[in-house]
Amino acid sequence: MNFQGLTGKVITPCDKEYAILRLEYNLDINKFPLAIVYCHNYIDVSNAIKWCTRNCVELRVRTRGHNYEGYSTGTGVLVIDISCISEVNIDTKHDIAVIQAGAKLLSIYSKLADKGYGFNGGTCPTVGISGLVLGGGIGLSCRNFGLVTDNLLEIQLVDEHGILIIANDHINSELFWACRGAGGGNFGVVISYTFKIHKVNKITVIQLRWNEASREEFFDLWQCFFKTATEKISCFAGFNKEGIYLNGFFYGDKLEAEKILKDFLLLPGLLETSSIEYVPFISAVKAIASFYGPPNRFKATGRFVYKTLSERNIKNLVQFVDNSPGADNCFIRLYSLGGAIKEVPSNSSAYYYRKSEYIIGITADFKKDDDSDIYKEWVAEVLQYVNPLTNGTYVNFPYAELKNYGNAYYGKNYPLLRVVKTIYDPCNIFKFQQSIKPLII
Repeated sequence: MNFQGLTGKVITPCDKEYAILRLEYNLDINKFPLAIVYCHNYIDVSNAIKWCTRNCVELRVRTRGHNYEGYSTGTGVLVIDISCISEVNIDTKHDIAVIQAGAKLLSIYSKLADKGYGFNGGTCPTVGISGLVLGGGIGLSCRNFGLVTDNLLEIQLVDEHGILIIANDHINSELFWACRGAGGGNFGVVISYTFKIHKVNKITVIQLRWNEASREEFFDLWQCFFKTATEKISCFAGFNKEGIYLNGFFYGDKLEAEKILKDFLLLPGLLETSSIEYVPFISAVKAIASFYGPPNRFKATGRFVYKTLSERNIKNLVQFVDNSPGADNCFIRLYSLGGAIKEVPSNSSAYYYRKSEYIIGITADFKKDDDSDIYKEWVAEVLQYVNPLTNGTYVNFPYAELKNYGNAYYGKNYPLLRVVKTIYDPCNIFKFQQSIKPLII
């Protein structure tokens, strides 16, 4: 294959770095792209898109490679990698940040914190901003500041023709609407985001741990708590065979946080390693970031919960975990929603499931030598049970086996998203296994 016309750094299977650089964060993804082009500016991106069109080669768009199902790569495709386009510029006069698409979260947090700002991104430090914001974007500040995409003011995107265009509420507004919740790899290559940002000094970081004794009580309390909880608190939690964790941010002081969390603190089995601390925002981010280990192999997905699960439902979910393969490999995870997310008009962006109370995640980790099928079967079994109790699937927790994935990810917004796709990518240049299809295809 002749790669003439590509600019940036091109990595092919002949290069010694290829074996490592082709890998995704989910090490279970085993794809062999034709080449990877590391772009340094929008011209490199434009040239890559044009090269693919000329050579009839499919493309994929990758920032940090965290897509659960590896939709940012593929066998025989050109991977357009934008991780090198990663500057963060801050306008303190107007409380605005221009963040390039390849920036990873810990870098964003650190640079904003230096200027006295927080950022309502996710918790994994190596996630790229693009996948997060384009799918909606949840994190430990989302009940206070809304989704990541709710704070987005403008994007710069390279379209199917390799042309750099702007989208905001006034220019290409349909595209801007679509990219706030359904933009990941569907409409073009976004290379820059403009966000409104929030002044933050100190917050309370919550890290609570219990043994397995109180899992059913914990789940029931979780549901009740977030029906009335202040929007100043957001939490991610989960449990496996061995115990429970709860990580959270509270935009207030430690004493107030302890008062709000008193029922959780009274649950049996609370471990001495638990902590509630009032710290600088960046210290809170780094504390939660340490929760994440190195990349591994996994299967995972997540569904939106609207109604209170019954005592029997909770008991059955705990039993699924107790009967799961491995010692501590399989989790039910919980991600708080509500608060400021619900306050945004439901038609303001493509993110559909604004009235959901929380997301329930189903995850299984496994090692190279494990029988991966038994872990994947466990996820499928739990998902089959959870499906009728929930409404829709979070697109940033994709699941390749989903039927009618368009409706599952985007609800009633899917028909309109297909219209937007038809306007901005009628030839379906930007496609992958679960991409949005234009009406003419």
